[in-house]
Amino acid sequence: MKARAAAATGQPPLWPMAAVTRRTGIGPHTLRAWERRFGFPQPLRLPSGHRRFTEEQVARLRLIARAIGLGHRAGDVVPLPHERLQLLLGPWRHETDGAAGWAAAVLEQTLGFDREGIGSALARAAAGMGARAFLRERIATLTAAAGRAWADGRLDIRHEHFLSEIVEDTLRAMRVPLEHGAQGRPVLLATLPAERHTLGLQVAALVTALAGRRVCILGAQTPVEEIAGAAARLDPLAVGVSVTLHTALPATARQLNRLRASLPEGAGLWIGGAGAPLLAGLRPEITLLATLDDLDDALRRAAGGDAHPATF
Repeated sequence: MKARAAAATGQPPLWPMAAVTRRTGIGPHTLRAWERRFGFPQPLRLPSGHRRFTEEQVARLRLIARAIGLGHRAGDVVPLPHERLQLLLGPWRHETDGAAGWAAAVLEQTLGFDREGIGSALARAAAGMGARAFLRERIATLTAAAGRAWADGRLDIRHEHFLSEIVEDTLRAMRVPLEHGAQGRPVLLATLPAERHTLGLQVAALVTALAGRRVCILGAQTPVEEIAGAAARLDPLAVGVSVTLHTALPATARQLNRLRASLPEGAGLWIGGAGAPLLAGLRPEITLLATLDDLDDALRRAAGGDAHPATF
């Protein structure tokens, strides 16, 4: 609203931290860490202490996000001026194909075990769209298309595992640069013993890192007692558990209820994944996160009770 009001008066728009995060996919803690370490961005400060960013700074941050998405280190690209970043990125175009067509092309590459082609398609989409749009408009579509192809017999288990490994590698590479500026109590991520799939954990980890939050991934098939033990040691903001359609079973709900009872006071239990809405009999204090927006909202709400709250 303030940016639009400034534009209406002929003044250059100034963007608050939350808007910059939405436009660039870079979390607030990361922006503040870059400001300290690399001298960019240097936002304007209001008398209240809140940061405001110029349109030029936002444009440069978007280029930095694309460069990091292509594998460049933050320390190498954050200090670069706008013109150098444009030269580094070279010719770039937004993906013009629809999400369904893009996913279909990636599945064809998967059938041919074309690791380089899949990796390139993922990297171009991530760099061009920003992390959040990439997750919503490409990864979600690709995951659904792969599930349908597997159910129809067009993909075998070997293909599904091959594709998942490449996608997870891409998501890890996008997350690592964001973790340098992460603060506060971590979010602990795991799946229960019956759940082998970890792609949901990597998606949740990237969303969490984009919010400037620390992440600790225990991985797949982790016993309830082990998750509870890690939570007692790490004092997490929340424990996140991914549930697929294949494990949305009464036994899973019972394990989640037992986990909820074992967690330390003040730690939430967040359940996500395609199978989460199908679980019945969960304790009322367990939070279901049906979408990535739900996870974003949960992270924002929980930040108010963190030992290291974010300041905008």
